[in-house]
Order: sequence, then structure tokens, then C-alpha cells
Amino acid sequence: MEHRERVLKSLNHIEPDRPPFDFEARSEVVDSLLDFLHLSNEEDLLLYLDIDFRRGGMGPGEEFLKKGAFFHPRRKWVIEVNPGIFEDEFGIKYRTDEEGKYFGFVGYPLEKDEDLETYQFPDPGETIRYESLQKLVEIYKEDFFIQGEATLTFFEQAWQMSGYEHFIYNLYQNPGWVEKLLDKLLEFRFAQCEKYVELGVDIVWLGDDFGMQDRMMINPELWRKFFKPRMKLLIDGYKKLNPQVFTQYHSDGYIEPIINDLIEIGVDILNPVQPECMDLRKIKELYGKALTLHGTISVQSLLPFSSLEELENQVKEIIEICAPGGGYILAPTHAIQTDTPLENILAVYETGRKSIQVNQ
Repeated sequence: MEHRERVLKSLNHIEPDRPPFDFEARSEVVDSLLDFLHLSNEEDLLLYLDIDFRRGGMGPGEEFLKKGAFFHPRRKWVIEVNPGIFEDEFGIKYRTDEEGKYFGFVGYPLEKDEDLETYQFPDPGETIRYESLQKLVEIYKEDFFIQGEATLTFFEQAWQMSGYEHFIYNLYQNPGWVEKLLDKLLEFRFAQCEKYVELGVDIVWLGDDFGMQDRMMINPELWRKFFKPRMKLLIDGYKKLNPQVFTQYHSDGYIEPIINDLIEIGVDILNPVQPECMDLRKIKELYGKALTLHGTISVQSLLPFSSLEELENQVKEIIEICAPGGGYILAPTHAIQTDTPLENILAVYETGRKSIQVNQ
């Protein structure tokens, strides 16, 4: 079965020959896999793993590039403003840890409430931002499903611009300020997603991390007040341009209280459905006819710490739970981390291939 046909079947809740595959890993893991498999580049790796998707997004603007912006291994376009201190196009400042593996926040453009009055958002309409995505669509859309990534949609972008404690405080004590910031972000995201749809992406990938291991980071009623209405406006807006485009929503952790809300506002695909945080059988049973489940292969426990036999058995069990009737995409629950045995990564996809339905 061809890649696009396989994905379309699954998204339409028709069981394909095997679950569609997706992939995400830290750059160090990708490099290690390339060396291990004697491959030349990431596209060769995606072909080797038989991945059914190709993903792109919005790049930096012209003025930011003129300032010396570069794509940091931590997957952000940044400039280095001081030794070891980096700044993105929104004005958020970061420092890497001693090993250079993770960013920590050290500066916020909206640290004070009054900063919002003079803050200028980057221009999401610059053509240069979408040149890479346009090439991706032109090269790969005939064969693969194209994802346009717009994660950090509202909540994460907002608190990263203002500081987490400041933003959470204002949710309760200065809701008008929060509404104003989120409305500005809605305008930005709509321009971004509108361009994605015009270019021909198949999936708009939205998302914010609202979940912890066993509860949500904010009260679900706060989510419904501040975030749900804007998510609906955003999805309805770009779906008017192409009703056939799918919406994928990412949130790590436990978000079961808002899954019905996500379905209500038009989300088609839920990622990553962490098995440590939500029961896969329950989620499939309750929501599997309305949602496609994307992820489920834990980067927190299963991938890094299982023996090959344990991993293969658990992946088989997950496929048996999630794949019947379609509506399932096999993928890691987050970027695969550097402590993961390469053999385990390869075994996930080999096990997925062995699940092929001979009658398809």
C-alpha cells in the first residue's frame, strides 16, 4: 500500500495494511542512526524506516536572518547575543546546559505587563518563512502525507514570552492581559496556518503541553475559558480554506478531561497519548472512533529501558489495542532521547512492519 493511501485509510478509520509510521528524535540520535545504518542523510533514514509523513514548518524572517540567525541543534532558529546566550525571533532568551543538550529560559520579552503595549510580533506573512515548506510540499506530497507544524500554539508560546509564573498569575489576577496576548497570538497563528493550507499541507499540527503525569497543569475550566474558543476560531478559520485538511493536536501528559472538547472543536489526531499518563485501552475505547491516536510508543520508559524482547512484545500489544478499525499512527511519544538503544528504535518499526494485514 502506498504511503498516502495508508494514512488516509487510517485517518478515515479504515484499517490499512499496517499502521502508518511517524518518527521524531533528537539530532544526536538521528546522527547515531545514520552512522549505525551507513546512511547519508535524514531523508535516507525516513525511507529506511518506511515513514509515511514528512514534516515542515515556518522559518525565520529576513531581518532575523540578517542578524545572523542559525538553526540550533535544539531545533530553534536563534541568534547568539552573548557567549552561551541565545535569543529567538520572539525575543525569548535561552542558555544551554553544560552538555549543550537543553535550553533553559533566562529572559522574557513580556516580563512586565506593560511590555505587551509596545511589543511587536514577528511578521508571519513574509514569503521567505515558507520557502522550505513549499519545497517540501513540491517534492514529497505526491507520495507522503505532509505535516505543517505550529506547536506552542497559544499556552506555551505565551508563557515562554512572559515567564511561566507571570503568565499563570495573570490567568487569575489579570485575565484581560491574558486575553489580549492570546488574541495577538491567534492573529499570528491564523496567518501562519493559512499559509500552510495554501501551500498544500495535509495536516496542521497544533499543540501546547497542558498535561503533567497525572493531572492537567491548569484547571480544565481555565482551558475552556481561555484556550478552547481560540483553538476553535483557528481551526474553523483554516478549514474554510480547505475543509479536507486534518488537525493534529499535541499535548504531553494527562489531558483526558479535555479530550471531548478537542473533538468538539475539530481535532482529528491526538498526539502523543503517553501510556504512563493515560490508559491506552480506555482512550481507544472512548475516543477511538472520533480521533486518530498518534504516538503511544513511550520515550520515557519503553524505548530507553526495555530489552528487545520486552519492547517487541509491548509494541505488539499496543498495536493490537490501537490499530483495529484504523485511527492509529505508530510513533514515539516525543523526540527519542540520547539514552535510547538504537536497536530498540529499529525494532519498533520492524515490529510495526510485521503487523501487516495480508488481506489489504
